[in-house]
Amino acid sequence: MPKDFLKHVQHFLFNPGQIWPYPRLLADTIVWGLVLSMTVIITLRLLGAPDDTLFGENGVLETLQVIALCTASIVAILAAVRLRPAGRFVATTTALLCLIFFVREIPSCRPDLALACVPREAHRIVPAVGSFLLLLQAFLMYRTSPPALLQMIHPAFSWPLAFIAALLFAGEIFEELNLEAMEEISELTAYLGLLFSAAWMLRTSFRVNIWQSISDTAGALLQRLNTPFDRRR
Repeated sequence: MPKDFLKHVQHFLFNPGQIWPYPRLLADTIVWGLVLSMTVIITLRLLGAPDDTLFGENGVLETLQVIALCTASIVAILAAVRLRPAGRFVATTTALLCLIFFVREIPSCRPDLALACVPREAHRIVPAVGSFLLLLQAFLMYRTSPPALLQMIHPAFSWPLAFIAALLFAGEIFEELNLEAMEEISELTAYLGLLFSAAWMLRTSFRVNIWQSISDTAGALLQRLNTPFDRRR
């Protein structure tokens, strides 16, 4: 039994149904994340901005993170409306993750902070609801087509999420080490990765061939969810 299981795992890992079609995401995210961060930091340093302005709560880098997440959420939702079911799964997942992280980066409301904040309960409720919706979406896709779900979670396709998770994990380590600058740069870079993914999905939603091949690989998914690529067609 263990040998058969290992063979199935090996076959799964070495036979991806589809690879992530935006291979430059890693390089684009790192390059533009560092360029944006260093440009902002150097510019504001020359203007005499202190550390709190740059890296503190509601500082410049945190504000850029919130803007990136808000924009990514909107773009991912627009992409989800246009894409076929397999692509819609990816876009919806991206939008939910952006919403969870967006609430995470917004401070809780308190007497001295009444604007640009959310109720304290939102920091528990929104991640819980978002996580439930992610699991529900995965369950529904599994019920519809197990091959489609396996294709979506295969490392060759889902590596962008692992890459973004690694950046956020690095940010947590920098926070523990009291390296505020590195923490905020890592998080901003991660959120730019989500934004680039969402923007790429929306742009490619106008190109039928990319998401057509991804959905067709799943087979039963398109057969059961006969949704048009573009609702206007």
